[in-house]
Amino acid sequence: MDLQTGELRQRGQKVKLQEQPFQLLVALLERPGQVVTREELRSKLWPEDTFVDFDHGLNAAIKRLRDALGESADTPVFIETLARRGYRFIAPVNGSSALSDFEVAPEPAQNKSFFVSHRIAIAYAAPILIVALVFAVWRFPLPHTDIIERKITSNSSENSVSSAAVSPDGKYVAYTDSTGLYLKLIRTGEVHAVPLPLNFSALVDDWFPDGSNLLVSRQEQPRMASLWSISLFGGSPRPLADDASGGSLSPDGTRIAFQRLGFGREEWVMRSDGTDQVKVAGDKTSWVGSPTWSPDGKRIAYVRSTRDDNAPGSCVEVNDWMNAKAETLFFDDRLGPSLLWLRDGRLIYALDDAPDKKDASLWVVSLEPSGKIAESPKRITRGTSWVSQITGNSDGKVVTYLRGKSVPSVYVAALYRHPTGSRWPLPELPATRTFGG
Repeated sequence: MDLQTGELRQRGQKVKLQEQPFQLLVALLERPGQVVTREELRSKLWPEDTFVDFDHGLNAAIKRLRDALGESADTPVFIETLARRGYRFIAPVNGSSALSDFEVAPEPAQNKSFFVSHRIAIAYAAPILIVALVFAVWRFPLPHTDIIERKITSNSSENSVSSAAVSPDGKYVAYTDSTGLYLKLIRTGEVHAVPLPLNFSALVDDWFPDGSNLLVSRQEQPRMASLWSISLFGGSPRPLADDASGGSLSPDGTRIAFQRLGFGREEWVMRSDGTDQVKVAGDKTSWVGSPTWSPDGKRIAYVRSTRDDNAPGSCVEVNDWMNAKAETLFFDDRLGPSLLWLRDGRLIYALDDAPDKKDASLWVVSLEPSGKIAESPKRITRGTSWVSQITGNSDGKVVTYLRGKSVPSVYVAALYRHPTGSRWPLPELPATRTFGG
């Protein structure tokens, strides 16, 4: 273990280890053979003002460290667990004992700028204003549905919510607005900022399954973005893919599906570390929406909209990307830009309720394991504004989505007085709308 370079090697081979598990290993090596309590690890690894689910975060870090070292909790070689107390490094330690001289880099300052991007859509070009939450106790097949819907953010029109995603355990919502990235505890409404580097503006796409990292899209230049992983426990963001946005984690967290080329011309799949990038769909005549994974992690679904003036239309497409096979699930020109494939096999999507695309509702349709429609769709929400970016927790009982609406504004102008004393008539003004509310 090289403390200066932050590298770990085993049998001469470099072991890939993230920053936070590396810091955890340093803390254990400061006192080899002694118990380091969970409270001590918390004070060493996370500042007092850091908002984390500490128990979950520490357990996840220990698991990643053990995976890197090639051991398990049942048969430890390096790290012993003492139930409800802490951990102890039990392997022999050689070399320098000056581990206390190792310093952890400080967390970067939170950014104050923000990328307010248009999410991929056909007619949805306005900022997102509201995050709504659906608590659903669903069974499959569904004899009875008890749905509670409530608004969970109250941002002003000048600082609208631009992205949001619910955590795998359904307890938190990560969201962005014009001031930065935040975590909100749904039960209490408590909000904490997630520190970001200066000038790092991001949109939340998804959570990694262990709940310790966020998948975000960062704008590099106009109409060009990149995918990054952000740890909720501190450290620098980690780049995953250039010219990429709208990412979605597979259920097991091993792969990411995402969009490429101008926010929606192509669908791609890669490993969760950014390697093995493969194009799976896309052409010059259509737009494709953000992908969502099937419960088995073998297929993705997305909305495809044809740009051809002779045959315009939108459809839901299911892509068995490993076998280079894509099939249309159904057509509907009212489709919104986002989908969510629930773990019980059902698909949630948005349909416009009016020709002007100002109102939309959420619908759900049950799918067979093969991806075919099993029964007629059902409406599960109604609203007075459009819907975008639908996300859900790991068991599908908590679903979040964004609602946005346009609000007309009234303008007052002074008449210009001509030098002769006469007033010039007020010119006819074009109809004007601003987005807010």
